[in-house]
Amino acid sequence: MQHAAITGRHALHFDIVGGSGEHSTRDVEVYATREEIEQLATQGYLLRERLFPQEELERLREAMDAVEADEARSEHIARGVHFGGWFPRHLMDKHPTFLELIKFPPTLSVARAVLGPYVNIRQLGARVSYPGEPNQQTHWHIHRRHVPEPSPAFYVYPHTIDCLIYLDDTDDASGPLAILPGSHLGTHDDIASGDLSEKPEQLTLRLAAGSCVVMHSNIWHRAYPTTPQGRKRRLLILCYGPTWMRRSAFGVKPEDGLRDRLLAETDDPEVRELLGVGGYQ
Repeated sequence: MQHAAITGRHALHFDIVGGSGEHSTRDVEVYATREEIEQLATQGYLLRERLFPQEELERLREAMDAVEADEARSEHIARGVHFGGWFPRHLMDKHPTFLELIKFPPTLSVARAVLGPYVNIRQLGARVSYPGEPNQQTHWHIHRRHVPEPSPAFYVYPHTIDCLIYLDDTDDASGPLAILPGSHLGTHDDIASGDLSEKPEQLTLRLAAGSCVVMHSNIWHRAYPTTPQGRKRRLLILCYGPTWMRRSAFGVKPEDGLRDRLLAETDDPEVRELLGVGGYQ
């Protein structure tokens, strides 16, 4: 899948202690500058405006619309105050266009730069919010924090990366994204469930279609509501995690989905690793 030019890149070489043979080193061409990776590490997000050219954007929209036409029903749309909209999962099993994101360098290389050389795709899901439905927002939330108190000596904090790919423009009518920069580092900070209030430290992002926000899964964020004056808003959520982390449990994986067929046919070790077969376990 094509993408906008990213001129700021750097090479990253991993020497893997304990690895052997082909797993003793790994080289990554990171589609970001070292300063951008530092921003992602410290602030919890990296913005790529208009990452997807118009032609690719239209293909992603058509794929999302095809899944929506096949699956979405009125009773599937959430209308509660916490999470509004329709949340389809396992999109790579449902349309071949989404398989083209498996080795998408602008997101995959950045995930490897901050998570390490061995990552896989935990999930490709989506959120669609509708202007004619009530409560098409999300409250302040995080995706993967589950930190005990006291922290055990060898507790492993859950680090994953979510890439929010916007298929439609987001403005005040269709619902922008708000994040709290750096909040992924506050491992025991909390915001009460159902909180929709504005925060003095929040950053509100009004993004053009085709833009991507790469963010730590545990940065506090919320989506403003899609209002009756807005347009339907389609958002893909591409999530990466270490190969040894359990895969996402959300949604029902289709039997004989497209990923299973691809795995049965391919001998590409990188594809197999990214789809959960191979890599360091």
